[in-house]
Order: sequence, then C-alpha cells, then structure tokens
Amino acid sequence: MDVIDSNWIKARMTGKRGEQARLAEAMGIDNDKMSKVLRGDRRVQPEEIPAVLKFFGDQESQTTIPGFSEDTRALESLIPVYSVDASAGGGSVVLEEEVTHSLAFPAEYLKKLTSSQMGDLAIISVKGDSMEPTLLDDDVVLLDLSKTNLAFDGLFVLRFDDVLHVKRIGRSGRKDHVTILSDNRDIYPPIEAPTKDITPVGKVLWYGRKV
Repeated sequence: MDVIDSNWIKARMTGKRGEQARLAEAMGIDNDKMSKVLRGDRRVQPEEIPAVLKFFGDQESQTTIPGFSEDTRALESLIPVYSVDASAGGGSVVLEEEVTHSLAFPAEYLKKLTSSQMGDLAIISVKGDSMEPTLLDDDVVLLDLSKTNLAFDGLFVLRFDDVLHVKRIGRSGRKDHVTILSDNRDIYPPIEAPTKDITPVGKVLWYGRKV
C-alpha cells in the first residue's frame, strides 16, 4: 500500500529540467505549493492523487493518504476544506482557494446525500447572519459542485458582484431571472437578479456547526 507523500514523489522524480513545474501544472497547483509538497510542508490532497499517479505512469498503484489507515480509507471519504468564505450577509470577497485540510465522512452517509463523484464535493465556511436561523456565522457547508442548475429550488453558493454568497434560489416571474432569498428576511429582503449575472458554484448538501 503506497502512501502518496513527498518521499513517494521525490523517489520518482528524475531531476529533469522543468519537471517540478510540469507536475505542479498536472496537479492544478502553483509551483510554490509544489515546493511545499516536496518539503513535506503540504499534504497531497485527495483530489490531486489521480494526477500524481498519471504523471508518473503509476495509475494502478493502491494508494492511501498520510495519516489514514487502509481500514479507515475503506470506510470514510475525505472531502477537501477550502480557505474560502461564502457570505451569509454583506458579502465576502474570495482572496484564495487553497485546500487547508480534509474532513472525513462515512462513505455510506455520503451516498445518501449525493450520487456525485468525490471530485465534485468541497467544504467551505459561512460568514454573516443573512441565513439565520438555518446557517450561522462560522458554520461549514458541504457543496456539490456539479449541481449548478438554478432551475431547481434549493440552497446554493453563488458568485455575483465578485463575491461568494450562500442563498436560497427561488423562481422568478420575470424571464431569465431568479429570486435570491435569505432566511433572515426581516433584515435581508428578496432580490431578483438576471441569471446571466450569477455564477452558481454548487448546491449545499449538508452543514456543520461548532457546539
């Protein structure tokens, strides 16, 4: 059982010029993050492992992630947590989208939430009070990034005005518009917006909260 970490990668690197940059590109990260991986300061994220295996032509290897046993891997699915906030208030500008860590979900529980692939799932934080009492400040939400059809009602993370928002989506009486709804409607009234001005990021499947 191989562990995909800095030692595994360095053992397979040939030292050819530009190899590190090509691997970083294949993994979808910048060269600075790649350097951190090679120093052991950053873990290879679960969604990056297929690209690493493909790069080194080792796609048939059985792999695991540092810190998780084979038994744990069989029972749990690791969802990446991004350093991104979605506003449930006035708006949070996205400054970076780095994976900071992962949260483990029971695989059977995930199957009840969604049939989507693991690579389509992500976790981010919520900031603000516009979705109270459903979502509170500092809650975390699990997103299905493959579900971006605003024709369906539901709770979505949306990008508009260069800001990420977590809101409910409702139908609008106006053509090519949607109604953006906050649960805290005494303070945040509904907004009608053209669909062309909104980029759906993903649908909220689950939320977690500190106690």
